Amino acid sequence: LDLTTRRVICLVLVMMLVQKALRVDQSIQFPKSASYGADMVYEAFTKMEANPASTVLREKYERMVLKFVYYHSWFTAQQQNCPSADDMCSKDYSSAVFWMGIIAKNQTQLEEKIKLAQLSPSTVAAFEQEVASTLEGTPYMYNLGPMPSRVQARLGADWDARCKSGEYYRRGLSMLAESLNGTVDYLVDCPDQLRRSERKPYTARLHIKPAQFDAWRFIFYFDTRPYVQEEALFSLLTVSFVCVMLLGASVLFSQDANRLVLGPVENMVAKVETIRDNPIMAMKVADDEFKLEEFQKAKARSQEKHFWHRAIDILTCHGNKNEASKEIMETVVLEKTIIKLGSLLALGFGKAGAKIIAHNMKGSDSAAINAMVEGTRVDCVIGSARIKDFTVATEVLQANVMTFVNQIAEIVHGVVDEFHGYSSRNGGD
Repeated sequence: LDLTTRRVICLVLVMMLVQKALRVDQSIQFPKSASYGADMVYEAFTKMEANPASTVLREKYERMVLKFVYYHSWFTAQQQNCPSADDMCSKDYSSAVFWMGIIAKNQTQLEEKIKLAQLSPSTVAAFEQEVASTLEGTPYMYNLGPMPSRVQARLGADWDARCKSGEYYRRGLSMLAESLNGTVDYLVDCPDQLRRSERKPYTARLHIKPAQFDAWRFIFYFDTRPYVQEEALFSLLTVSFVCVMLLGASVLFSQDANRLVLGPVENMVAKVETIRDNPIMAMKVADDEFKLEEFQKAKARSQEKHFWHRAIDILTCHGNKNEASKEIMETVVLEKTIIKLGSLLALGFGKAGAKIIAHNMKGSDSAAINAMVEGTRVDCVIGSARIKDFTVATEVLQANVMTFVNQIAEIVHGVVDEFHGYSSRNGGD
C-alpha cells in the first residue's frame, strides 16, 4: 500500500514537470514591443549611418533610442505606482530594459559603430524635459516616467561597458552600473552577471540579412527577475497544493484500504488463530459476533440524522452509506463463513474432538488431515440424567415434546457449564 502511494505521488510530480514541456509558449503568439522597438532603432541608425552629416536623422535616431529606453524604463517599473494614478507604464509588466549596446564579431567594426551610436547629452536633456512636461499636464494613456539624474548622465556619456561572450564582443551602456539608494542594490555591468533565466535579449531582425545579422547588430537586454520570482512563487504554491492534495488522497486511500481490506483480513486472521488454539472458542466468537450485529442494528434504528448531517454526508460522498452498508462485502462474507465453520466444527466434534481440530489446524505446512491423534488420559466424574416416563410425556405433549426436552436440556447444560463440566451428548429412546 505504501509503495503504491509513493508511485502515485511520483507519477503526479512527473506529470507536473512534463506538462510544461508539452505546452505551447504563449509568448510566440504575438510580437513584443521590445522586438518592434529594436527594429525601429536599427532602421533609424542605418538611415543616420548612410548620411552622418544630417542632424535631423541623428536627432531622430537618438530620440528613437530614448523612446525605447523610457518606454521600457527599469526605474519606472520599480516605483510604487505609475506617474499618474489612472495611466499605464512599464510597472504594469514584469521585465524592463537595463542594458543596451552593439554586439559584433570584429572589434574594430564594433568601435566604429559605437562612436556613431552614442547619444548626445543635449538630446537626453531635451527628451527628459518633454517627459516631465507631459506628466505635469494631461498624462497619456501610457506614460514614460522620469529617469534619475545620474542615469540621464550615463545615457549622454560614452558607452563604456565592455563585455565579451564567446566569439562576440559587446559594448554598450548599463543602467544598473551605479548604486542608487533604495532602487539599485545589485550592480550589473554586463548582462552575464544575471542568470540566464533572469535576462532576455532582444535584437533587430527587420530588413537585416543573415550575414549582416551575424556580423553586428543592436541588442537590448531586459531584466526578468520580477517575472522569475513570481513564477517561482506560483510554482511553489502549485507544488504545495499538489502535495497537500496527494497527502489527503493518500490518507483517504489508506483509510479505505484499512477499512475495507486490511481490517477485515486482520479480523479473520485473529479469529482463525483463536479457533486454531482452542476450537471450542468458536462458539464464543459466534456469540460475540451475533451480539455485535444486534447492537449495530439497534443503534442504526435509533439514530435519525438531522438535515444538515444528511447534507454533509451527501457532499462528502457518504450520502448512500446506509444503502451501501446493506451490500455485504466479500471480506465480511468470508469472515462470517469462518465463524460458522468454526462453530459447526465445535458442535460436530465436541470438546473431545477439539484436540483433533487444534492439532490439524496448527499444522500449517501441509493440507493433509490426520484424525488419528494420540489421546490423553482424563480423570472425570460421569453423570447421567434421565427423563422419567418420557414415553408418556411424548404421547401427551405430541409435537411440543421437543420444546419440553430443550427446556430441560437448557437447565442441565447450564448447571453443568456453571461447574466447569461438559455435556457430552443427548440420547433418547
